[in-house]
Amino acid sequence: MSLKVNKDNIFFILPESRYSVSDRIDKWMEEDFVLHTTAKVFPELLTIQQSFLVSRNGMHSGISAFKDDFGNCNIVFTYWFKDANDEAVPKQIFYGIPENELNEFNEYTMVCDNFVDRKIDCYVNGKGVGTILFEEHEKQSYENAFFWFGCGSMIGPEEHRGYGEFEYKLAFCINKTLPILEVQDIIDNYGDKFSHEVFNGLKKLNYDYPLRKNFAFLCDFSHHNRYKVWDVSFSGNYPQFYI
Repeated sequence: MSLKVNKDNIFFILPESRYSVSDRIDKWMEEDFVLHTTAKVFPELLTIQQSFLVSRNGMHSGISAFKDDFGNCNIVFTYWFKDANDEAVPKQIFYGIPENELNEFNEYTMVCDNFVDRKIDCYVNGKGVGTILFEEHEKQSYENAFFWFGCGSMIGPEEHRGYGEFEYKLAFCINKTLPILEVQDIIDNYGDKFSHEVFNGLKKLNYDYPLRKNFAFLCDFSHHNRYKVWDVSFSGNYPQFYI
């Protein structure tokens, strides 16, 4: 199973603690991080306007898709920075989706090394497709920003919302940098090697898994109801239906 999202079926994750259970996750992408989603893009529904698979609202950072003037479908990895004059500067990596990946579930990943090499490596299906370098820039703050699935943000004018129609299997965010092989291990094995069943096929990360507390969320979109998506990390930060 999976979950299809469109402009009438948007999901988001709140940034603040709820019920004194979840941690604040609004600043988790301001230092080291891994952001991942396994999702399907529908080329016939893309336009020249960017639509977001996963986004932080404000100055939209995350993973988006669009169709260029030649009809080619593209994935865009984006992060916003501040220059020496405190002006906002976007940096992006563009990836042209080949024909054999259209209408298929693909793995899109951003891995940020904030302190050593000052870079964000971008991957599609585990293969590096480009690197955002930011040696002389500071990251834009996303304090109080939501995580959005299927749009840039529902807050603000219609023309800035960046709706899209996508189908999701998996999404997670981790507050540390990891080698891509370790990220791939999570993608491939989170449901078996790193978790155990709670009830009715629903999984929860093992208590002795070293990265358990580093997940802002680990969302298995194959388990959802009308109002929320299952969070395997049990952090309390789950995608919920935007009303």
